[in-house]
Amino acid sequence: MKKFLWILLGSLLAASLSHLFFLQEWADGGYMAGPNDGLNQMLPFKQLIYENYTSGNFFYSFEFGFGGGIYGQLGYYFSTNLFFLLTIVVVFLLELMHIIDAPDVLFWAQLTVFTSTLRMATVIVITTYVFRYFSIRALPAFVGAALYGSSVIYFRHVIYWEFFADAFLFIPILVLGVEKIIREQKPGWFLFGVAATLFNNFYFSYISLLFIGIYLLVRWLIPLEKHETGKLKQVKLFLISGGLGFGIGSLAFIPTVYAYLNNYRPSFNQERPLLDLSDNILLDSRTFLLAGVVVIFLFLFSFYKNRLFRFFASMTILFIIFHFSPFMGSVFNGFSAPRNRFEYGGFFVAGALVAVSLHLSRHIKKTELFIAVVLTILMYRIFALSDQHYSIDNIYDVYMIVQIAVTVASVYLISMTNKKLKRVGISLLVLINAGMMNAYQYDKLFTAGNIQATTKDYIQSDAYDSEKQSKLIETIEKQNKHTFYRVEWRGMDDKNNMPLIQDFQGTSVYSSILNKNVLFWYYDSLEIDMKRESISRYSGFGDRANLYSLMKGNYIVTHENKERNMPYGFEPFLSEGGYQVYQNTNKLPFARTTSTVYSERSLEDTSMVGREHAMLQGIVLENPKQTTTSIEPLPNLMDQAEVESVRSTYKDGQLNVEEKTGGIDLKLSNVPEEAEDLYVSFYLKNNVKEAPWFPLHVNDFKTSRKSRESFYRTGINNITIRVPKEEKISIRVPKGSYQLKDLEVYSEDYKVLEKVSSDRPQPANVEVNGNQVHVQLDNQKNHRYLTIPVPYEKGWHVKVNGEQKDILKANYAFLGVELEEGKNDITFTYRPPYFSLLSILSILSLMVSLIWLRKRR
Repeated sequence: MKKFLWILLGSLLAASLSHLFFLQEWADGGYMAGPNDGLNQMLPFKQLIYENYTSGNFFYSFEFGFGGGIYGQLGYYFSTNLFFLLTIVVVFLLELMHIIDAPDVLFWAQLTVFTSTLRMATVIVITTYVFRYFSIRALPAFVGAALYGSSVIYFRHVIYWEFFADAFLFIPILVLGVEKIIREQKPGWFLFGVAATLFNNFYFSYISLLFIGIYLLVRWLIPLEKHETGKLKQVKLFLISGGLGFGIGSLAFIPTVYAYLNNYRPSFNQERPLLDLSDNILLDSRTFLLAGVVVIFLFLFSFYKNRLFRFFASMTILFIIFHFSPFMGSVFNGFSAPRNRFEYGGFFVAGALVAVSLHLSRHIKKTELFIAVVLTILMYRIFALSDQHYSIDNIYDVYMIVQIAVTVASVYLISMTNKKLKRVGISLLVLINAGMMNAYQYDKLFTAGNIQATTKDYIQSDAYDSEKQSKLIETIEKQNKHTFYRVEWRGMDDKNNMPLIQDFQGTSVYSSILNKNVLFWYYDSLEIDMKRESISRYSGFGDRANLYSLMKGNYIVTHENKERNMPYGFEPFLSEGGYQVYQNTNKLPFARTTSTVYSERSLEDTSMVGREHAMLQGIVLENPKQTTTSIEPLPNLMDQAEVESVRSTYKDGQLNVEEKTGGIDLKLSNVPEEAEDLYVSFYLKNNVKEAPWFPLHVNDFKTSRKSRESFYRTGINNITIRVPKEEKISIRVPKGSYQLKDLEVYSEDYKVLEKVSSDRPQPANVEVNGNQVHVQLDNQKNHRYLTIPVPYEKGWHVKVNGEQKDILKANYAFLGVELEEGKNDITFTYRPPYFSLLSILSILSLMVSLIWLRKRR
């Protein structure tokens, strides 16, 4: 118990020392969160999940874009994150006891440095005991664990994508599980490690289990004990315990995997070279900065006679090679774009290498140490000279030189027989590593990563979440207490998750996993331009009035000094605190009924205006059972339009812009007088293979297209832009060569919208609550279908008058159901896909695991 307390206190101290820089920043009002994903994803997602979980809603949120599954689409983040779930319990208890106020985004920003410190301390404690299992003495085991827990990739993960850092907790548990099976035929720890890893995060479970598979293969090549369990017996135990662990973790794992598979990511077709030696892992790496002591110990050649050292040295060298391989970066990222997210496995084996080396330190020979130091300095020199971008410019660069000198001195003290000097050397190793982490935080994160912008003043400013903005949202809510509506508002800095930050139903979301049906509603079905191409977000409706009405987009908030071309039918509603709110005058009911049916196939050649009309006048179904209606085609105004090149040449669909900007003008001679807006559609693609990001302007409408190299480009080149009626449409792009073809122009007079909005719909009572939508209506018109603007996805079930009905995918991406005559009591309910089956599987797997493990004892 005494030793445990010392390890616990030492871990807390080591973790605290490694966080000194951000602890000081916290005192000064600066926070440990990235200005992009940190503020726009991590903090809002924590707040969303906390609010939902503590109110008893675990499955669905209508504030997540148009609506999304918490388990599925947020499973990549925090919804099943074990460390965050524990944090929720603690924070909720503190709130119940009135020790803290109700949390908000600022609270989670302030809390991050403390939860990060506690997480790191936990990692160090767990890893210390895992290293102890290898018969390593306590102090060397602790130092190796500290170097693993306090590594650059840990801080990079916490700053930008905090949930990444939880993977550090499960690697040592999985390693212990493997060793327990190999040495003792005890599968309990491996079963627990697999279950916890799968439950915690589906993405990092892939990386961690891939790491443990590599670990096991190398472990079989380098046996550590004379009498180890036979390979066949091991395989049997791994399969049984791994299968049971999978069964337990499947409740969280399978819904998130399903959501991931039903996301959309274009295939990654860029080159993935086998090797790229450009990263400076000794002096300047952002993801795999090795401590000098690791390099020194790798050059202690006599230690390779020791099996344990040889094993961890081999694994360390292997992961150094993996780091330099974009191909392996792709493998660890599911064979997609190469990513440096797997290096925590490399730091684990490097930490183990240090622990083993310190355990063997009494065998270090002075001559061998001298050779190792010389080779280490030579290696640093090689990395410094081969890195064209490296120079000694600031305190970080100076520290990296100093740390290797102090490390050499520390290893020299460790090699001595005097125990006090050994302890001084070991203490210096921990301190010099903590210092390196603080220097890294300042230079690579705070300065280069612009973390200095994440402050209390910014979070409470008009740019993010000011009190004025919150009051404005409250005022809108007071006007709409009993109705469902959506507000378009992304703040002054265009944060797509502003609805989560300020707690309202919005029209935008930013997340790595989104509903594929909604994405293709944007990309293909209706070609809605969101003013910024990206696969990881959707936003607004391209200023298209019909879509605002269909999706209950009843309000648009803007800053009074920011010009905005309002969609048709929006009028000033409220002006307060420097902000202007516009209200949609063409509101439609949340639950709409109809007997007019269109099939998706019949609308394939219809314009985007025609498809909007189809959704307004009826319902669009994928495979309707009964005869469908057709849409009368609208005239294409391009049939009589004149195309004029502007600072460019344009022929046969090829546009070559010769000056800074240019393009074409479409001069229209036949625009109907009653038209209010024009919809211009075209195909646009940059001809350059490595095309950069570029802006696209169509009259006053401004949007942009991603670089061909970007991981976040949609790969969709068909574009539709709505502009107010003009006799000339100007398409402008920067200097370059483009494909610009399939030009179409249609007019919209909004007579269909006004007619539908003025018609008296069948009155319906609607309740939107948690994971349910409850609709009560009297189907006096004997309509056949009902549709609601909630995204279609697996997991939704519907009952009509207590009878289970089939969920329909309506209007390309939303929920619909067949109606009955007379009164209809309709309840849409969402549960994660296969939730009931997986709950049974998880409970049964847990019960079988307990029985199996008890019998094995």
